[in-house]
Amino acid sequence: MKTLKLFSLLAIIISLASCDAVKQATNTTGGAVFSLNGKWQLTSNNPENTLLNSVVSVTLFSTEGKLTYVANNTQCFRENDIKWKNIKSDKAGGYTLNNLLSNCSSGALNYQPATITVISNSEIRVNGQNAKGQDNTQTWSRIK
Repeated sequence: MKTLKLFSLLAIIISLASCDAVKQATNTTGGAVFSLNGKWQLTSNNPENTLLNSVVSVTLFSTEGKLTYVANNTQCFRENDIKWKNIKSDKAGGYTLNNLLSNCSSGALNYQPATITVISNSEIRVNGQNAKGQDNTQTWSRIK
């Protein structure tokens, strides 16, 4: 009986923690429901053209996006690096996050604050800075 109660309590704790992660990766501002869950392919990266065609995957119970395919890589990214972490929905219908800029410097990961603007259900823009400190705009398209 104690084992069943412990298991039930553990299941409740996990489900509550998972609900919070789902809320952060889902935004309902303005009445429309949008979710980052899925795969996103980089289609534009200005002012640089690094990582074009790379893919980031965001899973249902996570507040991070993991690189699952890396292309045009001049900044030492690896598959399975967490490209987007601490994703949180904002009141404007978008998201805030920490964006991985480079994995080249002395083994330390270089994350910088960024925002996601939802363009449509299949397109987002990540705005922040690049590794050189310049303003950077990336366009990502949802893929299947």
